[in-house]
Amino acid sequence: MHTVWERRSLLLGKLSGFVLGFTLCFAGQPAWSQEMTGPALLETRCSGCHPPHEEGGKLDSIEHQRKPPEAWEMTIYRMLRTHGVNLEAGEARILIKYLSDRYGLAPAEVKPFRYALEKRNNTIEKHVPKEVKGTCVACHSYARIALQRRTPESWGRLPDLTAALLPNIENQVASTGLLGDFWYTLVRKDTVPYLTQTYPFDSTAWKQWQAKPKPDYAGVWNVVGHDPGKGGAYTGRMTLTALGNDNYEGQLAYDFADGSRMTGKNTVTMYTGFQWRGVAEVDDGQTHKEIFFANEDGTVVSGRRLLTLVGDLGMEETLYRNTGQARFFAVSPTALKVGERSTLRLFGMNLPESLAAASVSLGPGVTVQSLRRVDADTVMADVVVGKKAKVGTRQARIQGVDGEQPLAVYNTVDYIRLSPEQAFSRPGGVRTPKVFQQFEAVGYANGPDGRKGTDDDIKLGRVGPVTWKLNEYVKRVNDDDVRFVGALNAHGLFTPAEDGPNPKRHLSQGNVGDVWVEAWYQPNGARRPMGARAHLLVMPAKYNFQPIE
Repeated sequence: MHTVWERRSLLLGKLSGFVLGFTLCFAGQPAWSQEMTGPALLETRCSGCHPPHEEGGKLDSIEHQRKPPEAWEMTIYRMLRTHGVNLEAGEARILIKYLSDRYGLAPAEVKPFRYALEKRNNTIEKHVPKEVKGTCVACHSYARIALQRRTPESWGRLPDLTAALLPNIENQVASTGLLGDFWYTLVRKDTVPYLTQTYPFDSTAWKQWQAKPKPDYAGVWNVVGHDPGKGGAYTGRMTLTALGNDNYEGQLAYDFADGSRMTGKNTVTMYTGFQWRGVAEVDDGQTHKEIFFANEDGTVVSGRRLLTLVGDLGMEETLYRNTGQARFFAVSPTALKVGERSTLRLFGMNLPESLAAASVSLGPGVTVQSLRRVDADTVMADVVVGKKAKVGTRQARIQGVDGEQPLAVYNTVDYIRLSPEQAFSRPGGVRTPKVFQQFEAVGYANGPDGRKGTDDDIKLGRVGPVTWKLNEYVKRVNDDDVRFVGALNAHGLFTPAEDGPNPKRHLSQGNVGDVWVEAWYQPNGARRPMGARAHLLVMPAKYNFQPIE
């Protein structure tokens, strides 16, 4: 007997190389057949149930909506699971590529909601319109709605489709106060008109994007990133080679602030001309999922490098195309203490070959004593911060090239905060994957007003070493969640316990609950450590992980 997760994986295997919900990229590079085109597949695999409209000849439902590749993936998976569609090897991948390019979203339409595609699962959606709060967002994120565009007829069909797929929908949303037929009535009265007006099928942004020539992403890219786990800040290079049909393969090499190095190779597909979906095999045996987005001219790509198949573990990453122009991207560390000596890592692109200490300016009060060239893009600078150096952020420069990241000067670390401050995790490992959670301690200095937590405070970046602890978030008498939910390691990574009933707990309840995550940091010279905490909710195990939640 297969577990729920295994059964889902078997179904997904039918999609041949397009690793749905996991990598959204190729596992290897299957041969492309001249006969296996998007339009041909729509005709042979889809038109039997989705006949062309009399006006315009577009296939019913399919060609009356636009959405990102993950959403088209969900549609095709539903066709496989629910309607028994039979697809040959590689056909789903081709369909998703074709539909994403022909009926996708423009960069401006994706940008406000890309957090859902990047799996920023701790994002709190603060501005959800009242028209969708009880009817739609009771079950999934607002981003999932807003990452699609439909014709009025297509939006109008959604209530009936939802009721057909989820016959118990009225009871499911009962917690919002919508009982009986009131859900359906409210959707027809308020939700559908709002969505029709707010997210129409035809838009100026989409027409303009479709008319633009799409960039070629082959070439050399300089990379600046941040790993909230043990790696911290990192820089490096990625070189992409075009394979045709918007497919690329690449080599990457990254250097981390803690002295470690990561190398690997990746395969990438560009959807809609700007949505980068890739998978990287790195030298420690791990597989990374790349969810990136390019700007409209294809010179900057940014997003997240995901470290697990499900959940929120990831690295922030920005790639800059090497255009031959001199640029100065990043300084590490990002903060210098008054009166101390430090070594800075300066990372750029096409920097002058011959650099002297006088070529680098870090603002008044900071003296560059010596430089060491590490490679074509990286320079190490030994610096001294004067005791009268002005506290605050400043502009760094290398031979007239302005830095694109501010450098901070501070007297003391006045307090720390955890990132994220509200988070969740899920047990797993037996019937379903675990959902991990990574925490990071960030230092701050009080700004000119001398008060903690105001707008002029100076963010200093990651601090360490940090002592991590779990404490009980007391909600009831004899609360004992902290004993069962999981554990923190020395790098702030929370690993949940196993899923399933636990006979050691009262009434054999699962390994779920609320806890405080605490971090304690003692700056050099401080008499006692300073602390911060975050709320961690360990929720019940999850068995169905959607590409867009």
